[in-house]
Amino acid sequence: MTESVRKEQKKLFVLDTNILLHDPHAYLNFQEHDVLIPMTVLEELDHIKDRHKDVSRDARVAIRSLENTLQDVEPEQMIEGVPLNRGELEGSTVTGRLIILNDHHIANEVSGLPGGENDNRIINAALHLQKERPKIQVVLVTKDINMRLKAKGAGLKHVEDYTTDQLIDDIQFLTKGFEQVEGDFWQHVKQVESTKEGRDTIHTVNRDALESVFINEYVLDQETDFAARVISKDEKELQLLDLGRSRLMSRKAWGITPKNIYQAMAMNALMDPDIELVILTGPAGCGKTGITASFFSIFVQTYLQTLFLLNKLSIYNRLRSNLSNMSLSVT
Repeated sequence: MTESVRKEQKKLFVLDTNILLHDPHAYLNFQEHDVLIPMTVLEELDHIKDRHKDVSRDARVAIRSLENTLQDVEPEQMIEGVPLNRGELEGSTVTGRLIILNDHHIANEVSGLPGGENDNRIINAALHLQKERPKIQVVLVTKDINMRLKAKGAGLKHVEDYTTDQLIDDIQFLTKGFEQVEGDFWQHVKQVESTKEGRDTIHTVNRDALESVFINEYVLDQETDFAARVISKDEKELQLLDLGRSRLMSRKAWGITPKNIYQAMAMNALMDPDIELVILTGPAGCGKTGITASFFSIFVQTYLQTLFLLNKLSIYNRLRSNLSNMSLSVT
C-alpha cells in the first residue's frame, strides 16, 4: 500500500466538549488517526471547571491531560498537529496527531443553524475541514444526539457517537431483562399451580407459555396488572414469583419511588439479596445513574451505621464484662 493511499484512508476526528467530559483521555483512543479539538471546546472546558458539580472534576482532568500532552510545544506545532506517540506513549500504537484549531475565525459554512452558539461553531469547524480536506474523512464525534442530527442536516457526511469505552460491542443483542406478553398473560397459560411461601406467591407454569425467558427475567403483559419474575426453570416448567405491576410501582426504598415500570423492575432487582449482579442499560435520562448511585450511597451509609452500632455494642459489652468482674467491699 502506497503512502498516498494511506493518507487518503486516514481520518480526522473532531471532538465535542461532552466527549472529553465523558472520557478526559478520549483523544488518546483513536490510534493512527488525527484528533482535532476546536478552541470552542477548550473555552467550554474552562467555563465548566469552576462549577461546583461533579462534571467540573472531569473538565479539570481533561485540561490537565491536554496540558501534559502539549507542554513544550510550539504554537505552529499545535496548528499542524502534535504527535501523540511521545512521552509516556512513545512506542505505543497511538500514532495520530493532536491538533488545536482556532475555529472563531472560520466563516460560516451554513448560516442560520438553530440551537447553542458553541455547538454551531463546532459543527461549522467540521464542515470547514470537510471542505478544505476532501481526501481525508472528517468525523464529528459527539454524545449529543441532537447535535449529531443537526450536523448531518447541515451537510456533514460523517458523524459518530463515542463508543470506545463501551465494554460490549453487540449491546443490541443483550436481553432486555423483561418479556412483554401480548394481551392477557393468563390467556397463554394452559395449566398453573400456585403456592404461597410466606408473603410470596409462586406460579408454576409450562415452558410453552414462555419459551425464551431466562432466570431473573421479568414478565409483563399488556392488558392486566400482571408482573412476575422467573426464579427457576427446567425443561418442562417455569416458576414465576408474582410481583404485580401496581405493587412494583408503589414500592419505595429510602424515599426513592419509580417513575415507570422499567425503573420499578430495576429497583426490585437491586433490592433482592438473591440477585448478585444487576446490569442496567438504556438511553440517557432513563434513570440508570440516579437509581444505582442512590442505592450505592444508601448501602454505604447503612454499612457505616451498622459498623458504628456494632462498635458501640462491643464497647458496651466490654464495659459490662469489666463491671461484673469488679468486687465491692465495704468495711
